[in-house]
Amino acid sequence: MSTTPKVSAIISIDKVMNRLQAVCRHTIFLLMAGLIVLLGANILLRYSFNAPISWSNTVSRYSYIYIVLIGSAIAYLQDGHARVDFFYDKASARVKKLFDFIHCLIMMSVCVIFIVMGSQHAISMWAVHAPIIPWLPVGLVYLSIPIFASLVFLYLLKKLISLF
Repeated sequence: MSTTPKVSAIISIDKVMNRLQAVCRHTIFLLMAGLIVLLGANILLRYSFNAPISWSNTVSRYSYIYIVLIGSAIAYLQDGHARVDFFYDKASARVKKLFDFIHCLIMMSVCVIFIVMGSQHAISMWAVHAPIIPWLPVGLVYLSIPIFASLVFLYLLKKLISLF
């Protein structure tokens, strides 16, 4: 049984998106595990030895930013984002396709803006370091925005392809 090029393209895009989703889930797991270990060690050191880790709050804040944005991208990849379905559910299949098409175009435009502006900002902030963590560039934190927007853009591109 032979598959059409469109079906095989969609299958290969699905495989790539599934791998990307798995990488995102593993990244969030590692960030959460590291956050738990870091904050647990900080609490232990603070209350047992009165010597907290000075940079733990900054690193945990930066980790949390990545956790939230990558988690939001995963929610978007799984169609788990917040939306109002009242009109969408009552619409015909043709109107739903039109809604999905317009949604994809608008959100892809927003993602392109986030990717371009976020990348420029991350590059401009790469030389800046938080005073407490001289080994971690602040640009790395700002890089989370184009990463998030790229993940959502890829999902929207897949959805747009599958509409037709």
